[in-house]
Amino acid sequence: MYRKGISISEIARQTGHDRKTVRKAINGELIPVRQPAQPVRERKLDPYTDYLQQRMSEGVYNARKLYREIRERGYSGGLTQVILYIQPFRPPHREPATMRFETELGQQAQVDWGSFGYINEAGRQRNLYCFVMTLGWSRAMYIEFTTQGDTASFMHCHQHAFAYFGGVPREVLHDNLKSAVIHRDADGTVHFNERYLDFALAMGFVPHPHRPYRPQTKGKVESGVRYVEGNFWAGLHFSDVDDINTQALVWLDTVANPRVHGTTGEKPFDRLSQEHLQPLPDRPFDTSTISYRRVGRDCLVRYASNSYSVPAALAGQTLLVKETEDRRLLLFDAAGEVVAEHRLLRGRHQWSMNPDHYAGLPAAVSRPPRHHLAFQSIPDRDSPAAWGTAPEVEQRPLSVYAQLLEECHD
Repeated sequence: MYRKGISISEIARQTGHDRKTVRKAINGELIPVRQPAQPVRERKLDPYTDYLQQRMSEGVYNARKLYREIRERGYSGGLTQVILYIQPFRPPHREPATMRFETELGQQAQVDWGSFGYINEAGRQRNLYCFVMTLGWSRAMYIEFTTQGDTASFMHCHQHAFAYFGGVPREVLHDNLKSAVIHRDADGTVHFNERYLDFALAMGFVPHPHRPYRPQTKGKVESGVRYVEGNFWAGLHFSDVDDINTQALVWLDTVANPRVHGTTGEKPFDRLSQEHLQPLPDRPFDTSTISYRRVGRDCLVRYASNSYSVPAALAGQTLLVKETEDRRLLLFDAAGEVVAEHRLLRGRHQWSMNPDHYAGLPAAVSRPPRHHLAFQSIPDRDSPAAWGTAPEVEQRPLSVYAQLLEECHD
């Protein structure tokens, strides 16, 4: 600036420096002082960054989950350092704006299914679902994983959730899924699944399907599904569905429900005691799966790709088959009597056979194979018929053959 003809006073005014400082800079009297390089201090988090990178490569970006994991591995620092480290790696996430709706004490529970890919079960690839129920006021949560999303499983999970909470809310808000709603008219009239409606009446709650295409109506459980995905499911190692549910109960009791909720500022377990839920029914509702099967000639009933034996006297009859929640298979005759009971097989093309069911039957008799056979009759070798009819040969005198030999020698 000085070389371009700008005065020292003007330079001082434009830069905000004192005129003496400007003059010293022009005269070369200001010599920059190099600060000695500061030694890089190792953070408490540094020994765990490789582990954090590995977990993020597995899709785990929940800072609190990762904080718990490295604390178990010896990390003594704070949560803030973990949050700051993970923040640049997180994928962007945007949500539309909605209006918050709060419910009264014990008024409502919200229910939703989450899809969690596939699981190998007894050699079969099955869909894996997660049932999530969240109480509207306390934000207490219950989750359960299952490979079936039918009405029976839906009711099983409801009953387990109510038992976990210690009571029943006055209404349950859910989607218009077929296990609860058969059809919804254009005017909004709801035709419920009769079995689910019976279950709701027996348990003492009012089912309340929300309006289609309005997921924000049950935003509490929607956020609950995302919370399960990010805080429990991400990076989970498991062997089967039972193992997942065992870990899920530990997570509910030690992480999800004892935490301070971001909206209420209180722990869901603390608020659960104030929910004033309705008492549980004296007797649990029978949520068994009911179907009918015909007994084959081999005294076996086919069910879910497996076979189960029944008494031989019932061959050819149609029986009622009940699959119970504790994985038993009960078979009833026309009079309503239990004629057979089996443990439910989990694989495919397997047999559960009771030898008593075949008592009195004759042993199986081997039969010749059902082939079309042809039999060949060979006559006596000395009989002319054994060799068939010989061709007729002309008889000639021997002199003819002698003449032929002479011609050959010539």
